[in-house]
Amino acid sequence: MLAPALASLSLVAAPQDPAPGIDRELARQRAAVVSEVEYDLRFQLAAGAREVLGRATIRFRLPEDHDLAAPLVLDFQGHDLADVTVNSKSATLPAVPDHVLLPNALLARGRNVLTMTFRSAVAPTGTPLTIYHDPIDDRDYYYTLVVPADAHRLYPCFDQPDLRARFTLELDLPPTWTAVANTLPLPEPERRADDVQGRLWRFAPSKPLPTYLAAFACGPFASFEAPPPDVPGITSKEPMRFLLRESQLPLVDRDALIRLHHDGLRWLERQFDVPYAFDKLDVVLLPGFPYGGMEHAGAIFYREQALVFDHPPTAAELVRRSTLVYHELSHQWFGNLVTMRWFDDLWLKEGFATFVGYQALQALEPEQKAWLRFLQRVKPRAYEVDATPGTTPVFQALQNLADAKSAYGAIVYNKAPAVLRDLHDRVGADAFQRGLKRYLERHAFGNAEWTDLAAAIDDEASADLRPWWRRWILAPSMPQVRVEWTPGADGAATAAALTQRATSGDGTWPLDVELLALFADGGRELVRVQGDAARIEVPALVGKPLAAVLVNPHDVAYGQFVPDARSRDWLCAHTPELADPLERAAATQALFEAVREAELDPLRFADVALRQLAAERDPDTHGWLLDSLRTTLLRYLPAERSAAARARATTLLLGQLRDEAGSGRELSTFRFLAETSTDPAVLDLCARVIDDRDLPAGLKPGKLDCFRAAAARISAGIDTDELDRLGKRFAGVDVQKERFLARAATPDAAVKADYWRQYLQLDTPPEQWTQDSLAWFHWAGQGPLTLPYLQQALERVDWVKQHRRIFFMPAWLDAFVNGHSSPVALAIVDEFLATHTLSDDVRQKLLQSRDGLERAVRIRAAFASPPDAK
Repeated sequence: MLAPALASLSLVAAPQDPAPGIDRELARQRAAVVSEVEYDLRFQLAAGAREVLGRATIRFRLPEDHDLAAPLVLDFQGHDLADVTVNSKSATLPAVPDHVLLPNALLARGRNVLTMTFRSAVAPTGTPLTIYHDPIDDRDYYYTLVVPADAHRLYPCFDQPDLRARFTLELDLPPTWTAVANTLPLPEPERRADDVQGRLWRFAPSKPLPTYLAAFACGPFASFEAPPPDVPGITSKEPMRFLLRESQLPLVDRDALIRLHHDGLRWLERQFDVPYAFDKLDVVLLPGFPYGGMEHAGAIFYREQALVFDHPPTAAELVRRSTLVYHELSHQWFGNLVTMRWFDDLWLKEGFATFVGYQALQALEPEQKAWLRFLQRVKPRAYEVDATPGTTPVFQALQNLADAKSAYGAIVYNKAPAVLRDLHDRVGADAFQRGLKRYLERHAFGNAEWTDLAAAIDDEASADLRPWWRRWILAPSMPQVRVEWTPGADGAATAAALTQRATSGDGTWPLDVELLALFADGGRELVRVQGDAARIEVPALVGKPLAAVLVNPHDVAYGQFVPDARSRDWLCAHTPELADPLERAAATQALFEAVREAELDPLRFADVALRQLAAERDPDTHGWLLDSLRTTLLRYLPAERSAAARARATTLLLGQLRDEAGSGRELSTFRFLAETSTDPAVLDLCARVIDDRDLPAGLKPGKLDCFRAAAARISAGIDTDELDRLGKRFAGVDVQKERFLARAATPDAAVKADYWRQYLQLDTPPEQWTQDSLAWFHWAGQGPLTLPYLQQALERVDWVKQHRRIFFMPAWLDAFVNGHSSPVALAIVDEFLATHTLSDDVRQKLLQSRDGLERAVRIRAAFASPPDAK
């Protein structure tokens, strides 16, 4: 561990000292006076290093009329700040949590220059500079990850998104290492300076960037190269580099990764009609990376497993790979070229990157059925969160960047792109595109707020969209939309109306939604309804021989669309017969929402899903149906009610594995069976997967699937040596993460206690392992073993928020809360909420997770008896 002493700092505490974290008022004050920021940074690393040595020169300008009566706050939470000069004068900087104070007596109006040295911690988890040790090649790989506001934990800086700066980076590294950063490397000096220990990597000055986008990665990476993308914004003739571990070279699909990045960048540049801004683009594939990707300008970092497969990838994995690449490329415009002024507008980059990523998928890979995948992958999680009392607006007010991690989640990543699709449909593709171009050009290399985007789109659409922005961006929750209709004696509808109410809170939304009228004689008619009233009459349906009404059949609008009782019964009978895949998916989602509202028996939904699974040939839709079936069977039905449906599912899916080779559904089917069934035939299949023998044709599992098979058998109480056998089978392959995950499923109190202790360690294992293992820790059927940890997990939520990265805290709560479906678990959560004072963001996240548990309890209670016994 590094000592916390700061050699050139003195600890002070005064009422006027800045608050910990980066407070919005501090950021506003600095943005008003600090400009033309530049960072010259040098880092020195050795193999195995657990600290990095750094040197910084920071230049900035203060106004000529600036009042120098108060010190200027600089952000820093590293170690051993020393050799400090302020405008060539030695200085001792007072320190407060997360900051140091630049003495006003040493500052100058106009240009200021600071120099200093520092040290910062390096660890496998919890530090802005992360190390991953590969036990097979015995090498260490390093990368930075400072989003949303961790740059000041690595080096001194003004760590806020609206103080963009030019970065000049030098890395003093072992001679055999390679490195990548935001800009191109410069030629190595002919003569090595006396203070350089290894090879000095120098990088060209960057374009103006916020601190969270400046990055580097280094280590003994292997690489492959491609021609630079053929777009006007790429000015370098140097090859595009893909860095990765040498062990991954035989597995990576080079052609696919090159094609995705080249085609994606070309399409985006044409779509926005704004040139790519960062001269070059490199890619780094990183083991242990906690996110799917991070869009650093000119150097995208990805989780290795998101783009490299050790098995024939499933349809879902291919779509996920494509949308991830298009998402990160979209960020080069939304987030990198134009950055949100503050993280309350996080959706300006994340929501747009997701929506535009699916637009790219539709344009470049139409066979993937982008908007069907959007319904299946993006919207359901938004609905889950937006229906809860803990939901938030898309624009999330944020006082301190210490809380910015809580802004990340389904509202930003799932709801925001969903409502953008609605807006795109309202204003039209041309006006929407022109609005984006105006926004990007007006704020290039600057910062913007949602009102800037609204103004650009409103101008191009020549429409007053203020009611839309107010309700969809500034208001929490969503409308629950239904159609009420009354049949007459002759079967024709005598009245029909669309109704809406807030799923939580109050108010209504401006709706523009399609209704698919399905007639008793087999005919159909599409009706469009617009308005913002709680009840909107639909005269176009009156007099029609309605059998059912499907709301939002093509999934353009956003809301919770719940079918009326008559439509629900018709859809249960006829959804598998609907020919259009998007309409069939919309009908299935509507029925699932009826289950979530405790209006449809989960067993009836399971029957609909199983009938579709028997006939569904689209592998991705097949996998989506399995996900819905999993929730239905494991969460919404007690074991005794679901037994027959589970047996039916097992028989169906084992039969498909046996009889339908080459379907593309094999891996997703196996994964479902391993995680949900203890049928002897399934456990035997798992044993064959472990031993790689007698597998169904087309089933080609990767190493994680083999350890999943081991977890299934371990969880079933089969006393075998699966993990040791797999260790021998995969000798020479890095399977330390997979082994960690599988062991978490052990149904043993001592093992669970051991994992709980590890979950509270900060230095190891990598955070991604911990987060991914939470689902294995809560393996199906182990509720009694894991319930004792629910209260403890709730008690540690503030610690988790403080010490873990974005996405971890909601994943922690979801795993420990929704690992259960019992009234006892719900009582524990409710008691905790009633007796603890929580910050708003933590309370909201907990309420979001609680909603899933409360629904499971309510649904189970509502259908505790067979329908004919009620």
